[in-house]
Amino acid sequence: MADRDPRSPDPDDWFADPERAPPRRARASARAAAQDDWIGDEPRRRRPGPEFLASLPDQWVKVAAGVLFLLILLIGLLSLTGAFSSSKTPPAATTTQSATTPTTPTTTPPVTPTVAVPTAPLKPGDTGVQVKRLQRALAQLGYTVGKVDGDYGTSTKTAVEQFQTASNLTADGLFGPATRTALAKALRSG
Repeated sequence: MADRDPRSPDPDDWFADPERAPPRRARASARAAAQDDWIGDEPRRRRPGPEFLASLPDQWVKVAAGVLFLLILLIGLLSLTGAFSSSKTPPAATTTQSATTPTTPTTTPPVTPTVAVPTAPLKPGDTGVQVKRLQRALAQLGYTVGKVDGDYGTSTKTAVEQFQTASNLTADGLFGPATRTALAKALRSG
């Protein structure tokens, strides 16, 4: 080291070497200067929009726009399917009405259950469908017949006697033609 000339550059000094490439910072600023060096007198065009968008690379702006588009599309599809609805029932189907056929509102009378009146005369001890009809008819009018089982027992006989008394008939507990007529009339009016 003692035989080296103090005026000569140090071989370990990289910054003093004129043939070496400039450091990274110098290369980056040279590249930026080259980008600003436009051919002609035309000024550099900027991307339109807010300043923060103009500073982003074009690829990032395109990706962000694509994601935003997909998000809006997804929200639209979900709202069409009713995903944001608080109702548990599906939306009602829409119907179209023809302009050529006028419609008039129709009113339907309230439906009252019709009870069949027995067709045969009945007496205590009888069983079957005709007895069930008698029991249902008396129950419809509010008389207690017990269980509707098709057996003309004591509770059915008592209910028939109560109905006959209310209808100004002889209360014998037998279901005959006069009782049948009164029962049919009471069911129509009741």
